[in-house]
Amino acid sequence: MRTFIPGNGLEEHVSTAADHGEDRRKNVHDIEREQCDSVRRVAQATGASAHELRQLMQRLLDIERCGSCAGIVAQGHIAADRMQSGMPLLDLGDGGTAEQRTDAVQSIDFWLLEPLDPAHDKKWYARWKFWSFLLGASGPDVALTLQGLALRPSEPGDTHADLVAKARKVLESWRRTSEPMFWGAVECYVRQQSFSLETQAYLMHCIAAVFPGDAMKLSNAQSEALTTVLTDTYCDALGTSATMPSADLYRRLSRGLQATDRETARTRDLGRSDAAQIAITALFAIIENTRAR
Repeated sequence: MRTFIPGNGLEEHVSTAADHGEDRRKNVHDIEREQCDSVRRVAQATGASAHELRQLMQRLLDIERCGSCAGIVAQGHIAADRMQSGMPLLDLGDGGTAEQRTDAVQSIDFWLLEPLDPAHDKKWYARWKFWSFLLGASGPDVALTLQGLALRPSEPGDTHADLVAKARKVLESWRRTSEPMFWGAVECYVRQQSFSLETQAYLMHCIAAVFPGDAMKLSNAQSEALTTVLTDTYCDALGTSATMPSADLYRRLSRGLQATDRETARTRDLGRSDAAQIAITALFAIIENTRAR
């Protein structure tokens, strides 16, 4: 694996704690500008109506102001934990690469539990930013209320049934989005927010859990080669004047990562969850290399 040495003397920051601190320093105008840009990004990527997205955000804000969002947010975290624990991991069989992948997932799961402040940990931050990406919202309460509604089971007499339907519609619109459009939107979001390497790994973790399906059975050699494609992409960008070389990973993902299923011998592009898990392994290697220097 190539050495991650920046050609311009600069390195991207690693820590989610730095991202959280930067968010706390944003003023009202920064937040409003980001939200306008984000709604536009979601509408372009999914074909959703920007007007409908803003209406949904307003409804979620109304729930927050009424003080009834706490239960929905808590339910959403429970549902997300359940989804995450049941996430099908990339099937690599046995070998060194499979062990590296397991190490990456276990390390990230452990890092996610690290606190950011007395009330929140990195998992909370990752989910806030992920659901903000899906909706185009900025604040954590609105984004995490969306999570709670989108992952809420259908129940007769649910007073928020219409919002549950709207939240699921947002999620389904992202499921139908083409992979080039999806990863292009991720690149745009990562650059807009200037996310640390650590936060990007957490976002990939969320993507892998929320967008499962179309999984492939890869050989260790293929997985290692695909991970190298992404780390080489990072190194190539790092050797230039690029201000955020890690964002080039998502530009590369938008072109597709092709592999051959070891059981069916069918060659095709990886699905969204598998691609996100390859990205996790690459980002983990980059983070470990950066911290070791």
